[in-house]
Amino acid sequence: MSPSNTALAQGGGTANQFAVIQIGRYLSDPTTLSLGVVSANTQLKTYTKYRLWSSVDGFFKFGSDNSVAATTSSNPLTAKIDTLHATDGDNFWIAGIVSGGTGVLFISEVTVP
Repeated sequence: MSPSNTALAQGGGTANQFAVIQIGRYLSDPTTLSLGVVSANTQLKTYTKYRLWSSVDGFFKFGSDNSVAATTSSNPLTAKIDTLHATDGDNFWIAGIVSGGTGVLFISEVTVP
């Protein structure tokens, strides 16, 4: 990182400078969860951080087993907006749904230094 980027990362720098800070790194290809009007779910690892990115507007919910189901009242998942989530020992199944049509929820495991 250049000295000016280091200063920005530490809160310094000027208004016309910017820096891109990588939060973590991807550990593998993303898991894909097909979204439709019926809730679908998949199991993730416990105590792990994930990046969620959806191809369509949808909703997601975490739970403790494969009976977890998302509804249109669950957490909103806006298309093309990244969401970071850390699982714990109780909530490591994710469910997704859309109110109409179909799409894909991409789930990438990340490591954060």
